[in-house]
Amino acid sequence: MTRITPPDVSLWLCDHLRRQLTEPKGLQVGIRVPDEYKGTHPLIVIRDDGGSQSEHLIFDRSLGITVYMGAANDPKPCRDLAALVYSILTDEQLAHEEGSPIAGIVEDGCNGVYAVNGDQPTCMYYMTVEYTAVPDL
Repeated sequence: MTRITPPDVSLWLCDHLRRQLTEPKGLQVGIRVPDEYKGTHPLIVIRDDGGSQSEHLIFDRSLGITVYMGAANDPKPCRDLAALVYSILTDEQLAHEEGSPIAGIVEDGCNGVYAVNGDQPTCMYYMTVEYTAVPDL
């Protein structure tokens, strides 16, 4: 029997967003908030919440994405960036990108964008996306 490793969808999406987004200046994309992050630059964090394996080569993956940008009392720039990120992450073309582990988008698992409060000194918006994904064999 062949061992199958779940695909690292969050890492692939980080790279994809870096290629897609050239603005705003100083934007960073990663899988966690840097330890010393104080809101001084825009940040997108993609958290993989896992999911089930529905068939030998098919995985369901749920992800939570938080966009951090600008002052909390000026939410429009952050909301606009979050809406753009949502549109990129729910684009049906993702399955056709080179090296993509994404086989399809689970529309019922795509939600947002939502304003959130937190312990960061910056504006934050949150969204979820869900995919069916396949490993790189």
